[in-house]
Amino acid sequence: MKYATFFLISLLLVSCSENDERIRLYKTEPIAPSLTRGVIEAMEHMGPTLVDGGINFAVYSKNATRMDLLLFDSDDVESQRATRQFEMERVGDVWSLYVEGLGVGQHYGYIAFGPNWEEHPEWIPGTIHGFKADVDSNGNRFNPNKLLIDPYAKAIHRDHDWSKGSIASGPARTESTIAAASKSVVVESKHQWSEAALEFWERRKDPNFEGHRWNEMIIYEVHLKGLSADPASGVTHPGTYRGAAEMAPYLKDLGITAVEFLPIHEKPLDGGYWGYNNLNFFAPEISYAATQDALEVIDEFKYMVDQFHQHGIEVLIDVVYNHTGEGGLWREKLELNDTSFDSATADQLVNFDPHEVAGLYSFRGLDNASYYATSADGLTYWNNTGVGNQTRANNSPMRKLTMDSLRYYVEELHVDGFRFDLAPVLAEKDKFYNEWDAIENTVIQDIVEDPLMQEYNVRIIAEPWSIQGFYLGGFPKASDSDFGWGEWNAHYRDWWRSFVNEDNFKLNSREGAIDGGGAMTGSFDLFNWNGRKPYHSVNFITVHDGFTLYDLFSYYEKQNKCGPLNPVCCDQPLSAWCDRNSGEEHNRSRDWGDEATKRQMMRNMFAALLISHGTPMIYGGDEWMRTQLGNNNAYSTQADNAANWFQWGNYYAKDEAHRMHDFVRQMIKVRNEFSFAFAPMDYESSAPFAWKSAQNTDAVAWDSRHVMKHYYDTEAGPEILVLINMERDWTTFTLPEGRVWERVMDTQSYFDTPDYLADVNSSELRSTHNVSLQDRVLITDAEYRAAGSSIVILVAEN
Repeated sequence: MKYATFFLISLLLVSCSENDERIRLYKTEPIAPSLTRGVIEAMEHMGPTLVDGGINFAVYSKNATRMDLLLFDSDDVESQRATRQFEMERVGDVWSLYVEGLGVGQHYGYIAFGPNWEEHPEWIPGTIHGFKADVDSNGNRFNPNKLLIDPYAKAIHRDHDWSKGSIASGPARTESTIAAASKSVVVESKHQWSEAALEFWERRKDPNFEGHRWNEMIIYEVHLKGLSADPASGVTHPGTYRGAAEMAPYLKDLGITAVEFLPIHEKPLDGGYWGYNNLNFFAPEISYAATQDALEVIDEFKYMVDQFHQHGIEVLIDVVYNHTGEGGLWREKLELNDTSFDSATADQLVNFDPHEVAGLYSFRGLDNASYYATSADGLTYWNNTGVGNQTRANNSPMRKLTMDSLRYYVEELHVDGFRFDLAPVLAEKDKFYNEWDAIENTVIQDIVEDPLMQEYNVRIIAEPWSIQGFYLGGFPKASDSDFGWGEWNAHYRDWWRSFVNEDNFKLNSREGAIDGGGAMTGSFDLFNWNGRKPYHSVNFITVHDGFTLYDLFSYYEKQNKCGPLNPVCCDQPLSAWCDRNSGEEHNRSRDWGDEATKRQMMRNMFAALLISHGTPMIYGGDEWMRTQLGNNNAYSTQADNAANWFQWGNYYAKDEAHRMHDFVRQMIKVRNEFSFAFAPMDYESSAPFAWKSAQNTDAVAWDSRHVMKHYYDTEAGPEILVLINMERDWTTFTLPEGRVWERVMDTQSYFDTPDYLADVNSSELRSTHNVSLQDRVLITDAEYRAAGSSIVILVAEN
């Protein structure tokens, strides 16, 4: 092919190495000398591989007819001209090229031709030559005007610069993005793990590592930037990996054993605050790096992990292999969200053909049909994700990329676990996306069978639902061990929300597969059927997707209209991105009115979470009564503002916020001290207990809203009574005789009111008085009156 002169390759330069072996700068071969066609074809060296004094580049595309590698020197990285351009060689379905003399810091990208946009001798960037269609009936969307990110790149140099060119096909198909595009960068880590972090990492191989057994996990879900972005957080680098690392002592003191970050993979500028639209599954998001330097981002991420490991805290990350940040079809977005859009008005259809306009950052331009779940006609996409560009999860290139990405984050970055967004998509049958395949045929099973995941006891956790279906309880374990999938237990969430907030919801009322007894004992019916354990039930009340805990008791309905967490609807009400109607409708929420009652309900939920069998997960900020002003879907890019970050200054100023924080801190200690009862390792080894009526009989009124749970076996530990009273009035419980009972915890509001606190030293106004783990209160009566809507823990004196 003949291209413009600025793409012609210059004469080879020659230099000498220390041992006088000649390095021929920019000399190319299809494959590096020490690699073989077999390993390239088997996709064992994808992306850039530093080898033989140069770099071997390898990228998958079954349907491309030509693939070119574009290299950018530092002076040309923002130029419309690549420094050099090379045609790659096809090796099976992988395109490969070895370039001698290149090294760390090299910027690069790919352009691809295919059946819908063929090679043409007169084509140069910014022209139409060779174009046949933006998309053809086989789902091809090749466009050589769009510079593409390497799916296996470990770093990206910056976000796409829209001022220099659009990623879109359709009317913008001839806009070259050579200058605009994010360049992939060859990087190599210089981070040296601390001795403490290395010791922690090695001990993670032991499933009985004290403090990090599965049943000892306390997970804290949080947005990495939002945790420390507020200047009042006091960190040196707010809103960054380093800023998050500086919060490790705080989380350690709270009692957290694992922090779960919302997605940290590279995302586009419009990829949302939450970060669920990723362009790459290897490169950490560069905007979270304090230096904003592609060569430093991996080391900053490692530094963060190192700091958490030094404090005994595992690092989990949310991963989104079910779709990408390239987005859906642009017309589809308009029709769904733009209230002014009239499909019958011809002038509004200009530039928005139903099929042609889509973004090409990476996967779509490299091989749309191989990476995405396209419709039968090849023109549109399956949408079991709700965002319009579902990946083809069980096709070999995406399936292998998923596993390679997970292994990279474990082996190289020492990540301890993953939460899989919309995980059922990863179990769908290839090309038959409305049905689950036999699980052993899918990447779902690959993940738990993987030797590296098993060796390091990596936490594998599913969000077990998608638009296609609800699969809570349906995930597997490994074929020859107890290593298995944990799952976000939405039935647990819904049962406790209903029980606390709805006056007529009974103990035997059900949410899906569980009632009150099941909710409190590890959801046996959901997890035991295939040999999984109570800890595979990840119990939660609130997470990023929904109300905060404070808002759950402050609003009957979501408040997602115009406001600081939905600002685009204020500024551009007719925009396709003005999203007024998103967010869950049935939140099981309630406005309890006065603040003291709201705090009592919050304590009930924290107590329930920490006495229930299973793995408790706290939504970050709930311990400080964080609010999103009633917004239950604060995901958008425009919501990346102070209203969505932790507002540390406000929290620190309020005594009641400190008391709530201390309540959570003390309740975690309660769970740990009585773990034999509240955190069993499996269903069979749980400390024996009996459900009792308020009169201490076996005639439990399951159609009521009160119950007593008695852990009676003194060989397991001290006897414990858990009194649960969600009646709206006082309930008197008859205590077992012949013991001396002491109160450890009572959630009622009295201990958090001005009348009670008036007699408390000013130094104790910021400490909870609802928990008395060390200075337990002696109960002298044979009965205990539990306030309406409260939970009480009593322990028999030794």
